[in-house]
Amino acid sequence: MRIRYLWWRSCYDGVLHAFPVAPNTRLAHQHYRASCTHAAPPDLAGGEAGPRCALCLLIISGPVVAPAG
Repeated sequence: MRIRYLWWRSCYDGVLHAFPVAPNTRLAHQHYRASCTHAAPPDLAGGEAGPRCALCLLIISGPVVAPAG
């Protein structure tokens, strides 16, 4: 199963965070937890334009393999 991510800008820090959303999930919680454990209530989240959280990007991109050498 592939997890879908919504990039929401948090009004707490102004950065986009990756919030995992399973298929067929209704967004009805009071707070949502991002991949980096940053949490945001839906009324403080909005937009998908702006800088993305570096930790969220590292977490959702999978394992990073350093080149041999």
